[in-house]
Amino acid sequence: MSVILSARNLSRIYPARRGSITAVDLVSLDIQVGEFVAVCGRSGSGKSTLMAILGALARPDHGTLRLEGTDLLQLPHRKLANLRSHRMGFMLQTNSLLPGLTALDNAALPGLLAGKSHHHAYSRAQNLLTRLGMGERWDAFPHELSGGQQRRVSLARALQNEPALLLLDEPTSNLDPLAEEEILKVLQELRDERKLAIFAVTHGDQLASLADRVFQMSAGQLALAEKPSAAPVRSSLIERQGPVFEKTPQGLANDETPKAAPVGDWRGPASFFLSTLLLGSSLLYSTDRIIAWSQGRHLWAQQEKKRITEEIAFRQLRADVDSFDAMEDGNVRANLFLQNFDPSHRFFILGPTIRIFYQADGRWDSVPQESSEASDAKIREVVPAKTLIPFHFRLLPPKYDELIRGYFHIRITSTMVVSETREAKGDLFERQDDYYIYLKDPRLTEDEVRRRNGWKPGSVVPPWIAMPAH
Repeated sequence: MSVILSARNLSRIYPARRGSITAVDLVSLDIQVGEFVAVCGRSGSGKSTLMAILGALARPDHGTLRLEGTDLLQLPHRKLANLRSHRMGFMLQTNSLLPGLTALDNAALPGLLAGKSHHHAYSRAQNLLTRLGMGERWDAFPHELSGGQQRRVSLARALQNEPALLLLDEPTSNLDPLAEEEILKVLQELRDERKLAIFAVTHGDQLASLADRVFQMSAGQLALAEKPSAAPVRSSLIERQGPVFEKTPQGLANDETPKAAPVGDWRGPASFFLSTLLLGSSLLYSTDRIIAWSQGRHLWAQQEKKRITEEIAFRQLRADVDSFDAMEDGNVRANLFLQNFDPSHRFFILGPTIRIFYQADGRWDSVPQESSEASDAKIREVVPAKTLIPFHFRLLPPKYDELIRGYFHIRITSTMVVSETREAKGDLFERQDDYYIYLKDPRLTEDEVRRRNGWKPGSVVPPWIAMPAH
């Protein structure tokens, strides 16, 4: 078998207040074509840092890294990003699915960004989702999917561009046993096909048992380890030792019987007086505490009711950007939409107030709005059907940060007050949402955008691209 990824003497050192921390310490590793390699280790051992370096997401301080013979550390940023998008697939511990896109859109997105045709990207996304058991949920949004289903969509997205190397960061963490078994079954099938190499970091023996080779990582160093069995037997982590109870303190370990005070002794009346005073004080204190507890309980009940209402509103009241239309003169027309997923609860909002920012020189500059229906001070009900709220602004800056060449990086901040009644009585709370998009510069032609990004002729140039909150 030929080597697909070769790493030699990789090191990564992080500065800290009390010295330097070596996260990866002179690690050398070769991964063969079609091989499954797993790295186990405790949290903080350097596993995720190593995966980021092997995936060319982070640069080492020392060492060399080659993918299919290409020196990744010597490539310019643009060529490195292009090679990474075509030859590597990533499945991170957090799914990082775009909340405003369906499962099919999320799975097709890497193909579109890599310059593939719309038909090719969506056909492959549909085939991958079907293979992973998500063919019937292609139109579901991430919040409508379970954790295991979101992981399968993330895996379909990672496989979209037919990578030579698949990198997995804790792919089965925080999943229930059934969802974990589903992911393990898919990874086992990928391993058996031997069409791509797999590198995974994990805490679990079940995933490591699927690997061809298993390494143990500790304090940044990598060592070959014994492959665990497929069904490891877990032993108890705590063993009870010694007596169940503590020994009696020495000062109380005598059998002397307490003696009553002598008749006529002043200590008798004094003890009675002090006991009565103490009892009265205790009763007053207890009464005060009961009243305070009752008031606190009532206040807690009100706060809990408000919290539950807020949770329902945030879960059932969906708000997102819907469309953007940029003109050559810099005028941008856009829509925000609101939708209530739970008709049994009525929600009314005041606003929303919308603010626009674009990124330039690493900072967010505000964009004055021309006008906005959303700024009207009126109360509107959010219904199950989508309610569109149009707004528009003018954006034609001479300079802006191009995270994707030819696209503005824009943040839209929406603030609204939510109530359960039209009269806005009772508990009110404020909801603020941030949306991030890449908006194509209207002054550039599609061919110019393709040329700047190295996309294929005729490939899709999206007018805008939704991004997750960051």
